Amino acid sequence: MNWERLARASGIGFVVLAVVSFVVFGEQPKVDAAPGEIASFYEDDRGRVLTAVPIFALAFMLFLWFAGAIANALREAGEGRLGATTVALAAVVTGVQFTLSALAASLALTLAAAGDEGTVRALNTMSWSLDTLNSFAVAAFVVAVTVGLRRAGLVPRWYAWDGLAGAVLIALRGTNWATDGFWSPSGEYSWIAIVVAFVWVLVTSILLLRALPATERPPETSAATPVA
Repeated sequence: MNWERLARASGIGFVVLAVVSFVVFGEQPKVDAAPGEIASFYEDDRGRVLTAVPIFALAFMLFLWFAGAIANALREAGEGRLGATTVALAAVVTGVQFTLSALAASLALTLAAAGDEGTVRALNTMSWSLDTLNSFAVAAFVVAVTVGLRRAGLVPRWYAWDGLAGAVLIALRGTNWATDGFWSPSGEYSWIAIVVAFVWVLVTSILLLRALPATERPPETSAATPVA
């Protein structure tokens, strides 16, 4: 089994599981939703939320594996600094997403039913705010990987320009601080940033798979010294 090939393909698995988790979870109450609407969502759809959370966690386990494969490819190409930066940023992104998942699970388990309306609304707002700020870490991850892979000669030139443009679109998500509407933390622009990020991961995973040699080179052995 070619573990390097599996690691590079894990980006595809990440996107598939993440999309499934979004579908199962449903539409999270918006940042300006009334406390009763938020509590009703987490109480009525408790099963959906608690099913989506572990799927999302598995998706980000694959994301970390994918980041490790990228870092390994960069290290082998002499781009160790960018490889280390990639791993660090992937850890930040995953840590925030795990925190968001824990908040959602806590609301679904007991907080939405037992907590007061102010607490429920505050936690929902915090969830959207963390997700919005995390866009900067995601954009930085995209830049580090894009620059590193291009400098290593593992991707075509068009990928570098598209990757940097995608990073700008994702970073703009970090400016979504309107209280409602398109530019709010829960507005429609958030889905643009998510789609851009998912497409970038898919393209990166496919290009890394194509850059991988078809067969692994056997380890070199030193020639035996002839006996006189």
